[in-house]
Amino acid sequence: MKRQSLTIGGALLATTALSTAAMAGTVINLVATTDVTTTVLTAQSLSSQIFGATAGATRENLVIGGTGAATVNFANSFTTTFDVDLSVDGGKFTGTAGIQPFTASGAATTSLLGMSVGSYGGCTVQVLTERILIEDCVGSGDPIDAMSFSGLSFNQANGLSTVGNSISVSGVVRGQSNNTFETISSGKLVTSANSASASVTVGTAANINNSASPAFSGIGASGTTTATASHSLGTVNVTVAAVVDHSFTAFASAGTNRSTYVSDMEFAVTHGVLSDAATTAVVLSKASGSVIASTRASSFVGSTVSFDIGAADVGTSFDITVNFDGTTAISAWGAGTLDLVFSAGSVNAQAPAGASGTLAALARGGFSTEFNTMQSSEGTGATFYQSLIRVTNNGTSAGTVTLAVRDDADGSLYGNYTTASIGVGSSLQISMPTVETALGITAAGQYRISLSGSISGYAQHVMFNSVNNTFVDLSGFRAATP
Repeated sequence: MKRQSLTIGGALLATTALSTAAMAGTVINLVATTDVTTTVLTAQSLSSQIFGATAGATRENLVIGGTGAATVNFANSFTTTFDVDLSVDGGKFTGTAGIQPFTASGAATTSLLGMSVGSYGGCTVQVLTERILIEDCVGSGDPIDAMSFSGLSFNQANGLSTVGNSISVSGVVRGQSNNTFETISSGKLVTSANSASASVTVGTAANINNSASPAFSGIGASGTTTATASHSLGTVNVTVAAVVDHSFTAFASAGTNRSTYVSDMEFAVTHGVLSDAATTAVVLSKASGSVIASTRASSFVGSTVSFDIGAADVGTSFDITVNFDGTTAISAWGAGTLDLVFSAGSVNAQAPAGASGTLAALARGGFSTEFNTMQSSEGTGATFYQSLIRVTNNGTSAGTVTLAVRDDADGSLYGNYTTASIGVGSSLQISMPTVETALGITAAGQYRISLSGSISGYAQHVMFNSVNNTFVDLSGFRAATP
């Protein structure tokens, strides 16, 4: 059983074991083990962003792997004169190439897959744009089992600016009569990849708690007293690939040389909640729990806030959290967006592609409505109108309703009045004298009353005309749970 292999930049790029009858080899990766025949790996990953933003406009003749080398471990042991013809796909050969045969007679050494440097005669090397020709080689004493190529490099490979494109090498070994001894199957030496990427995951939709105190001042389950002063709008996962630059150096692995590929990142958060009077800050934090940045509402630009993050945090997951003051009612808001933009590092000619995603929506849960021009009990008598509130529970469970009572003229809060439990299918009528007495309000003018609760139902503003003993429904609308 023999092997045939090809390496570049000192790294072997795929593997297989072949029989002599197969007369063929593949491109293999050299791993940190002596058993290279059983491990199939992938081609070297090259940052596609080392090329310019416009294909062909820049770095058309960028040399890839200028210090690289390729090695062919032949399926046969050659004692007679032979030629090797290597072809390239996805780029062009450039520069010069040196060769060094290896022999299996020195199997105790580890110079190359258990081989040692062998002596040879002839062997002229000619580098053409699409192939390398090695002619008239013959072993001197020991048979030639392998051959390495030093200084192997490529140019006109800006097709690698498209992620997923590759440079591949194949070939054939011939005898002096131009008969084929064996083939070298095509194998990928290098494949382009994004040096950095990101993804956005939307957070859980927020349920603004109608049972908080005051109503809708916190996030929590409808009908409970649990409320929080913050909510996660979403998460961002930023990764850095184990890529190399065109010289096959400067690995961008986790914790190494990140800034050569990405100099910084900008997160732009756009969400209606940023304009909410209850919002105090938006916080960007690492998955580890440490805070990267916290921006106060005073720094928001309309409904947008931006964060600039350094290259050291590429490869990190982030959480975007909105904070509330816990005392101001939070409004309902639709989903927002997050846009991430990378800036190119010193190695890349262009920045990796950014990412966009959706951020969580905020919805008010439970019963919610509001009445204006509610008449106080001041001067209530035979010649005045009286305001009553009637609440109907058409849901499936009993519950209370909270009335936030404000001065209709200036909006100042008198207090919050909570009703008795309203049974399923039942209605409860509340008079202004009852509310005023419970909250210690000195009756005067008119009120604006916001109603909220854990029930599903509707409310009516009913006006009683004490002159002719008639009722009028003045409800602007009836609010029901969505």
